[in-house]
Amino acid sequence: MDFPNVSPTRDARTGIVTLDNEPMVFHCNHYNRFLQLVVEDCHYIKREPILTQSATDVARRQLTAHFTAQPELTRAERLAYAQAVYQYCGFGQLPLADLPAAQQGYQLVETHSHYGQALRLNYGKRGWPGEFFDLGYALGALAAVDNQNFGGKIFDEAISMGFEATTLHLTPTENTLTPCPVIAQPPLPPEADCIPERQIGLHIDEAGIIAAVAGLPLFGNSEGLIPAFGVNLTRHYADYYNLVSFRFERALEQALSTHRYLGEMLWYEYPSLFFYKDKFSHLQGRELASTLLVEAGHICGFNTMGGIMRSDAWYELIAPQCQDKNDWLVGIVACINALGWGVWRIFELIPNERLVIRAWHPYESLGHLRHFGTADHPIDYLMVGIASSLMNLLYNADITTKPDLTLAFYYQVNRSKQGFWGRQTACVAMGDAYSEVVVERAVL
Repeated sequence: MDFPNVSPTRDARTGIVTLDNEPMVFHCNHYNRFLQLVVEDCHYIKREPILTQSATDVARRQLTAHFTAQPELTRAERLAYAQAVYQYCGFGQLPLADLPAAQQGYQLVETHSHYGQALRLNYGKRGWPGEFFDLGYALGALAAVDNQNFGGKIFDEAISMGFEATTLHLTPTENTLTPCPVIAQPPLPPEADCIPERQIGLHIDEAGIIAAVAGLPLFGNSEGLIPAFGVNLTRHYADYYNLVSFRFERALEQALSTHRYLGEMLWYEYPSLFFYKDKFSHLQGRELASTLLVEAGHICGFNTMGGIMRSDAWYELIAPQCQDKNDWLVGIVACINALGWGVWRIFELIPNERLVIRAWHPYESLGHLRHFGTADHPIDYLMVGIASSLMNLLYNADITTKPDLTLAFYYQVNRSKQGFWGRQTACVAMGDAYSEVVVERAVL
């Protein structure tokens, strides 16, 4: 596929990748579906607006920035660009370019949807369609193109429900469209720009690895999907993840304060919480939400990072540079530094015992500062989950032997009583220059 007008750029200093001023990060179908399920499965919050509105916010902001920079674009060209971005990023095929002039309503039929297909990986049949990101993107795109508010719904016969296509119904509303906000990044401490050079595994060519990953064809194919490393990737909006995660955290915190027995009921709605309750009996209140969000990071680390370390590209480029198993950790961190997540550095590594990892410009902290201000507790949940999974993959699963990354194996590796668990000890969103995670074996 050719996307000549879609041009993301990477800041080599911070590791941040942007598209039309919007930070973008790579994530896989497993993380995307699990994070959505974290929100969906809580029956005590308004979950659908969190998912749909977060997509609308980021899509409208990005596309508005592009159209403002290129005011000469016609309506047809704007719709075509919005469709191209969606397909380039691996979200599927959203036929926006086919929409006629303004009508009282539109129907968009997707034959391929990243979220629709990802949600079909879950056990059992869904009770409702789940293409909330798709709907939110469409609403945000039309708001940016037509400068008008739209409402919408997903028809029940959707890909996520086992059907061959997803149909979105979009209707203009009478609500006044508020100006699209420009979200500025608050200033960071001066030390935040003092990113140290690597101190561990210097024989691993990180610059070469980053360049090689950047050269891979990681953009949507003819179906608008990015199959790579045994998963389906998306070049996703960093602030979609941030808005979903932090809006969910606040909504659940509010629900816990008003529903007396909600904390006890959640153990039975989320199997992962039930497991971690036995492992860490102190989990209460806010920590229920944070544990779920960290678990999404565990899922991502196991599947995406594990998939990379099983791939042909890994064995062609990175494995030959590794002198021992510890170098695999250095190599995968180099890959992470190509994903738009900031700049990660291994600060301390005691094989099979302890990992200390630091991140400069981590996207979760930056997003929290942009949208919610300074945090009063550590919030780099994805980072915590990834760091834990890396240690589990290397020293519990022995990823160097190319094990099959099945769900049963995930439970065996990441939920072992001898498994590794991370705790965050510094956080950019709290005013630190970097975020830090310490990973050690769980103490029972």
